[in-house]
Amino acid sequence: MASLSIEQKVGQVFIFGFPGTDPRQGISLIEEFCPGGIIYFSRNCSTVQDTSCLSSRLQKCASQTGPGIPLFIAADQEGGLVSRLSQDGPTMPGPMALAAAVDDKSLGLVSDVSQAMATQLRAAGINMNLAPVLDVNNNPKNPVIGIRSFGEDPKSVARLGVEAIKGSLSGGIIPVGKHFPGHGNTSVDSHLDLPVVNQSLKELESCELIPFKAAIKAGIPAIMSAHIIFTPLDAQKPATLSYPVLTGLLRNKLKFQGLIITDCMEMNAVVKHVGTANGAVEAFKAGCDLLLVSHTYELQKESYFAVLQGVKSGEISEARLDDSVERILNFKKSFKIPNALPTESAYDRRFKELSEYLHERSITLVKDHNNLVPLRQDKEQTLKLCIVAQESTLLPQTDLVKSLNALHDGLEIAEVLMGDPKAIDKCISSSESVRATIVLSRNAANDEKQADFIRSLIKQVDNVILVATQNPYDISVAPEVPAYICTYGSHREAMDALAKILLGVAKPTGRLPVTIGGL
Repeated sequence: MASLSIEQKVGQVFIFGFPGTDPRQGISLIEEFCPGGIIYFSRNCSTVQDTSCLSSRLQKCASQTGPGIPLFIAADQEGGLVSRLSQDGPTMPGPMALAAAVDDKSLGLVSDVSQAMATQLRAAGINMNLAPVLDVNNNPKNPVIGIRSFGEDPKSVARLGVEAIKGSLSGGIIPVGKHFPGHGNTSVDSHLDLPVVNQSLKELESCELIPFKAAIKAGIPAIMSAHIIFTPLDAQKPATLSYPVLTGLLRNKLKFQGLIITDCMEMNAVVKHVGTANGAVEAFKAGCDLLLVSHTYELQKESYFAVLQGVKSGEISEARLDDSVERILNFKKSFKIPNALPTESAYDRRFKELSEYLHERSITLVKDHNNLVPLRQDKEQTLKLCIVAQESTLLPQTDLVKSLNALHDGLEIAEVLMGDPKAIDKCISSSESVRATIVLSRNAANDEKQADFIRSLIKQVDNVILVATQNPYDISVAPEVPAYICTYGSHREAMDALAKILLGVAKPTGRLPVTIGGL
């Protein structure tokens, strides 16, 4: 490390993102700043083969630039809803789906899933997974966590989170637990504004901190901070910018010695209140090792020079900078970065089998008063259905139709969009001839337009099956619905599993990981 200039050291504490799949934009960032890492989003990931080529180009550039230090290449591969690498391989179940699918005897399947995702990522040249989510989703109104959490019980989240960490580590990838000290009990999305949590420290200790303590004990190498003010810890600054939270609590009290990574510094929780560049300086002073600036070149440049100026002016001591850089370099060495696998590793047939099996096990039949599931038909009669979805969720509607047709010849399916002014009339007109009207909702509990539609439909149409394709709280808007199913996701694999449950190919065995009203 002694051979590194101050400019190169400052570069190592940043992770930058760039648009698209053209490596030249990533290469220009590497050549200008020598960053410690690059973050991928869906915009950067196509097939495993193409993403692997992109990663290889970036790593080659890093090896030939300045000190030749390899890159952390990070992505959010939580499974389910948040899966950046998903074009040509199976998407694994998300956290809440896994919690619904496994019991105490099958917890090891969570580790298997994380190991599979680690292999898929490394085959694409990605060596850091910004997962698992260790937030306890104990607020049904949470707009950003929801099914990304393992559930509302902190001890269950801790057990499942530890299994996910074990799988990631055995798969050779760096897991990053998030979002410390907990994003589950918020009603504000930190992408949009700054959430404030007023729980006492005792309450945090008895809930939010339990999964993080377990993760630290399990040897998690990295933890991501939350852009949230926790008033008992620091009433002025969000956790990402708070010395009492990151150094006082996480480093000193909880004895975490791994990497502390910020959530993206371009999120409005930071931008609106302190600004990205100033926030980067404050976050580093608070104890962060890696500063994540995901999208905008100008903000990346401003943040880099703000931290550099902070070191040169003495606002940030060089010893403090050296502490983070040494930690970063040690983790790169211990994980043998870059540690890519051959691309064919991603296509192990066992991964597809594991995904299918757990998606099927996750589907939760919460209520079925009219015995609608599985769908039955009289002999020699066509099975007719009406499927209703939001206009914005046309994809899961289409995927469900494809999945049903693949399993059953001769289905007749009327497809209706909630955004259609005549949607209710279409459902009513078809209701006498269809076996069931299947409504695919998406967070209707927090969407009054969806809620109004569902309530109106149920008053006029019998045999409605309400399917919550994301957060499992939607039955609260219409507790009188005859049947209610939770899928914990609307991606293709979840819809395949739903089709099997609806047609009786598989039995619903999932269990709710959260408490829901309306039952």
